[in-house]
Amino acid sequence: MVTSKAIPGGMADFGRRMTRRLRGAAGALLGRHEDGGSAQPLREALQDAAKAAAESGRGVSPQQVRDFLGHRSRPISPLAKRRILPHMDGVPEGLELGWVQEPAVHGSGFRLGLFTDRNHFAQVALADGRGRVFAGEREDMDTHGMEPVFMFGKERQVRLPLGPRFGLETDSSAQVVQAVQGGIVGQDGSDRMRWLASWLKRGNRYTLEQLRPDLPADLRYDLEYRDAIAISFFSAYLLPRIGGKPMGFGAGNIFRRLNREAPMGAIRRSVGDAVRARAEGLRTSGLEDYFGDLMREAGALSPVSGLEAVHGAEPMHLYASSYSGAYMFSWENGLELSAALRALRIEGNLNRFAAVSAWLERNWRLGVYPVEDTVTRVQAAQLDQALLEDPAISALQMEEDLPRDFDPVSDDGRQPVMGLFSAARRQASELAARQPDPAGPPNHRPGRAKGAGGSEWVYRQTFSRLLRSLRLPFRFDVEFRSNLKRGQVAIAFTSAGRTMMPSSRFDAAHRGWVDLEEGERAAMSADYNLRVGLMMAALAFGADDGVGQVWLHIDSLGLEEAQAQQDTAIAEMMSQALAAFEQARTGGLPATGSKADPKDGDVHGDPNHIIAHEQPAVSAAQGQEPGEGVRDSMGQEPGGESAQGVKPGQEESEQDLNSQFADLMQGLDLDSMAFAGPDIVGQPGGGQSEEGDSDAPEGQGGSDPLSAAKSNPTVRNLVTVTFTREVFLARLRQYGLKDPKAFYRLFDAAMAVDGTGGLEPVEAVFDMRDERFAPRGSQDEPELEDFPFDGAAAAILGASGAEGLSIQRADLLERAMADFRRLEAKHGEGPAAKAQQAMETVKTIGDPELADLADQVTSSLIDGREVPDLSFDLSERLDQERVKARDLLFSGDPAAALKLEENVVSGLDERFAVSQDPQAVPCYFNSYAERVVYNRLFATPGEHTLLIPDNLFYAHLELADILVQLKQGPQALKHLNAMVSYAPAYPLPHLKLAVQLAREEDWAGARAATLNALQVALDRSDAAFAYYRLAYAAWMRDEFDLAAAAYIMSEHISPGRVSALQGELEELTARADSQCIPVPRDYEDARRVLAEQGIPVWPHTKVEPIVRQAARVCVDAGLFVPARTLSMAAARMNDEPSDGLDMVEVQFLQSLNA
Repeated sequence: MVTSKAIPGGMADFGRRMTRRLRGAAGALLGRHEDGGSAQPLREALQDAAKAAAESGRGVSPQQVRDFLGHRSRPISPLAKRRILPHMDGVPEGLELGWVQEPAVHGSGFRLGLFTDRNHFAQVALADGRGRVFAGEREDMDTHGMEPVFMFGKERQVRLPLGPRFGLETDSSAQVVQAVQGGIVGQDGSDRMRWLASWLKRGNRYTLEQLRPDLPADLRYDLEYRDAIAISFFSAYLLPRIGGKPMGFGAGNIFRRLNREAPMGAIRRSVGDAVRARAEGLRTSGLEDYFGDLMREAGALSPVSGLEAVHGAEPMHLYASSYSGAYMFSWENGLELSAALRALRIEGNLNRFAAVSAWLERNWRLGVYPVEDTVTRVQAAQLDQALLEDPAISALQMEEDLPRDFDPVSDDGRQPVMGLFSAARRQASELAARQPDPAGPPNHRPGRAKGAGGSEWVYRQTFSRLLRSLRLPFRFDVEFRSNLKRGQVAIAFTSAGRTMMPSSRFDAAHRGWVDLEEGERAAMSADYNLRVGLMMAALAFGADDGVGQVWLHIDSLGLEEAQAQQDTAIAEMMSQALAAFEQARTGGLPATGSKADPKDGDVHGDPNHIIAHEQPAVSAAQGQEPGEGVRDSMGQEPGGESAQGVKPGQEESEQDLNSQFADLMQGLDLDSMAFAGPDIVGQPGGGQSEEGDSDAPEGQGGSDPLSAAKSNPTVRNLVTVTFTREVFLARLRQYGLKDPKAFYRLFDAAMAVDGTGGLEPVEAVFDMRDERFAPRGSQDEPELEDFPFDGAAAAILGASGAEGLSIQRADLLERAMADFRRLEAKHGEGPAAKAQQAMETVKTIGDPELADLADQVTSSLIDGREVPDLSFDLSERLDQERVKARDLLFSGDPAAALKLEENVVSGLDERFAVSQDPQAVPCYFNSYAERVVYNRLFATPGEHTLLIPDNLFYAHLELADILVQLKQGPQALKHLNAMVSYAPAYPLPHLKLAVQLAREEDWAGARAATLNALQVALDRSDAAFAYYRLAYAAWMRDEFDLAAAAYIMSEHISPGRVSALQGELEELTARADSQCIPVPRDYEDARRVLAEQGIPVWPHTKVEPIVRQAARVCVDAGLFVPARTLSMAAARMNDEPSDGLDMVEVQFLQSLNA
C-alpha cells in the first residue's frame, strides 16, 4: 500500500528481507547484464554486503541500506526528466522509487530505480518505449539480444464506455471510445514469464487493472506511459520479488498454476496464494474467493487417497480440449473408486470456475460489469448458478455474440440457445462453401445453401465439431446418426448425475448460503441434462434445413445406485475403464471386428514387428459369421492377446466387471466408446487394440468397459423424445430453456419425474441402430451389392460401380451364390436365359475356382433342378497344406516344409495368373482405402481386378519370413516381389522388400522400395519407417543430404518411433561435417532437400487428395463401410504432431457405425 510516510516496522522488515533475498532477488535481477560504470558492480557489492552482514550476525539496518545505496547512486543531469513516485510500503524512509529520462537517451527509453534525494538516483532497470524493462544498472547498456524481465503486452483493441474503467463516474449515457487492452507479465524465479496484471490505454493515457497491491486511484488511472511502466514494475514485480515471488491477480494466477503445475498442488497453492495475499493486505478477487469455495466443496483441499503426489509425481494430469476449452483429468494408472469420483467432481468444479472467469473476461473486453476487478464472491456464485441453469450461454464460446448488456442472472433462456441454432447453420454453410463436393457440378456454388445442403459428409463433420466444441462443466459421451434424405437425426448422450451438481448455493431471498438436499440436486441434474438435450437438438436442426425430426436418447449409467453397492471388484474394474479413457483422450480407437477394418489389424511401422492377421478363408455363406474363426499365422486371434490380457477362460467374468464399473462412470466423455453402436476402427501405431466391443465377433479377446454396460440391467434410459422441426423451433423461440420438463412433455417424451423433480428410468421407444437413422444400405459391403456410380464419383473412386471397391474374395463368392439363388427362384425366364445370366456373373467375378464350379450351376438351371451349395475350399486346402508345412518345420525338417508350402503356393499363383480374361490382374487389398488408391494409381484401362485368397498373400509373407530366418535371402526376395505384385498399394510388402534388399546390400533397390512404400503410406508410422529406411539406403549411396533429410522427416512425423534413429543421424552428421558436406539440420531444410530431389514430403503425396475426395464421395453416397477406412486415412494424413485422432474425427467416424 502507498503511504504518506514510511513505517519503521516496514523499514526493519525491508532490511531483514534485503539480507535474505540479496543473492536471490538482486543477484538474479541484476546479474543478467554487462556491469560497468563503477569500480564494483552493484550486484557484487550487494552480495558482499550481505556476506559481511551474515558473518557479523548483525543483519542490515535500514540506515545501512540508505547509506549503501547513497554511495552507489549517481548524480542526475539537471536537464533530465524525473518522477518520484509516492512512497510505497516496504521501502525504507529516505528512499523513493521513480524514473529518470536523460536527454542523451535515444528514443523514449528511461531508467527505473531508487532516489536517495531528488538529484541522486540508483538505477536497477532500463525501460524502452515498447513496454519492455531490462534489468541492469548502466544507463547506456545495449539491450539488443537481452531478454526483458518485465513487459507490457498488447492483446486487443476494444470499444468501452467512458466511465469507471477510466477512473470516471458511472454514466449510462457515456460515449463509447476506442481503447487498447493488454497484459502485464514478469519473470519468475525460473525465468519464465508469468501474468501479473493488466492495462488499458485510451489515447496516450493508461489505466492499471487487476493489480495485487491496493493502490490509490491516482496511481491507477490516467497515467502517462512512463508512470504506468514504473508503478506496475515496482508494485507488481520488483517489491513482491524481493519479498518472495511476484503473484498474479485472481483467475490469471490460478490458470497460470493449472497450466504449469501438477493439478492438485496447483489448486491448493492457488487457494494458498489468496489466503497469503489477504493476510498481507493485498487485494483478492471475489472470483478467487469463490474458486476456494468450489475446490473446498469438491474436496480438493483435503488429502485424497489416490490423488496425492508420490515422490513428487501426481497420478493425474490436466488437459484442456482444443475445441471446447473444457478441462479434463487423465491418469495413466488405475485409481480407486473414491479417488476417481473425487477427481470427476473436482474436474466439474474447475470447469464451472472457468466458465465464470470466461464471462467476466467477456465483460472486461466489452466494458460492462461485473469484471474480476469488481466482482464479489456472491456475484460469482450467482453467475455460476445462472450458467448451470442455462448452459447454452457459454456452450460454444459465443459470449460476445450476445448483446453487450446481456445478464446471465436475469436471462430468459431464449437468446443463447437460438444462437446455437444459428451457429450450427453458419458453420455448416461455411464448411460446405470451403469444401465443395468433388463429385458435384463444376459450377455449383454450395455457399448459397443453408446449412449442409443435404451433404451427409458436411453435416456429420459439422455436427461432430459442434458436439465436441460444447463447453459444458461435466463430461458427457454422445453419439449421433443422420439420414438427411429422410430428414432424420438421432442423438444419444449420457447424463450428469446428481453427485456432480452443487451441494450449496447462494439464496438471494435469504441473503445467505444454503445447503441443497439430495432431492434438489436430483432436480437440478434433471433440468441440466434436459437442457443439454435441447441444445444438441438445436444444433442438429440448425446444421441442415432438411432435418425434419431429431430423436433424442438420454441415458444414465447409474452412478448413485452403483456407488451404494461398492465391492472388492471395483479396483479391478478401475484400471480397464481408466485405460479406455486414456485411449479416448489420445485418439486411439479399438477395432470393431467388422469387414470395414483393415485386414492386418490396423498395425503400422516396422514390418519386423508386425504379425500379419488373416481374414477367414470361409464366408458366411458356408455357415460362419463374418470375422469368425480368424487366425493369424501363429494361430492367434487378430490383434493377438488383448491389451488387458484376457485369456479364453476369463472373458465372461471380465465383461461382468466391466459392466459393473460402467455403471459407476456416469458422465464420462470416453470419446472412443460408441454409446449406442459398435466402435470404429483405428488403433494407430500399434498391433493391439486397447479394448474390444461387446458387439464384436465372438472369439475376439477383451471388451470395452462401456460396451458391456449397454446390456447391463442397471443402465437406465431416462428420456426418449422425438422433436419435430417447426414445433421445436417455435417453442424454443418462445420459451427457450426456462422450463425444460414442459418442453419435453409438449412432444410426449417418454419421461418419468419423481416427487423431487428427478428423472426415473423409462422404456426407450427407439434404438440408435434403427434403419431410419442411416441411408439405405449404408452398412452393406461393396462386394455384396453392385450398383453403378455416376461419372464424377466413378472418376474419384476409380470404379464404375460398387463392385470396383471389393476387397473380400469370400464375399464376392457369397454374392455369386446369392445371385444364383435369385435366378433359380425367378419366374418368367427360360432355363437358357438363366444359365446365360449365371455365366455372366461368373465371368464378371472371374474367379478361377468359381469358373471351375460354374457347370454345376448352369446345368442345374437348365435342368430345372435346385442349384447345389458350391464348396469353395481352395483357401481351406491351402491352409491345410500350410499346417502340414508347419508341422514339418517344427519337427526339424525345414527343407521339406518349404518344398511343400512353396509347391502349393506356386500352384495357386499360376492358377490365378492364368485366367480366361486376358485383362485379369490378381490382387490383394488390405483395406478399402488401399483399393481406391490402387484403382487411381495402378489399375490400367480395361483391367479386371481379380481378388486372390487372403491366405495366399500371407503364405508368401510366411515363406519370406521363414527363408530370411534360414539365411536364404535371395529365395525370400521371390516371395516379397510376389507380395508387391499382388498388393502395390499396401506399404507392408514394400517395407519388407526394402529391409531385405538392404540386407543384400542392394541399396538402389532398397531406395526404390522405400519410395514406393512412401508413395502409398496412409499412416504416419508407415511413412516414418519408410523415411528411416530411405535414409540408410541414401547414406550407403553417399547421398548425405538426402539421408539426413529423410532421418529428420522420420523423426518429425513420428517422434521416437525408431530408437536407433538419433544415433545414426548424429553419426551421419559427424561424417558429413568431417568432409565439409552440407546437410540439412532442421525440418524446414529437410523439406527443401526432399522437394529438390523429387522425394514426397508426407503427408503431401499423390494419395492424400485421393483418399480425401473418396472419403467425401463415399459418405455422401451412403457407402459407410469403405468410407470408414477412407475417412480414417484422411484423418491420419495431417501435419499435426499427434499419432492419434482428435475428438472431432473420432466423433465423425463413430457416426458411420451401424
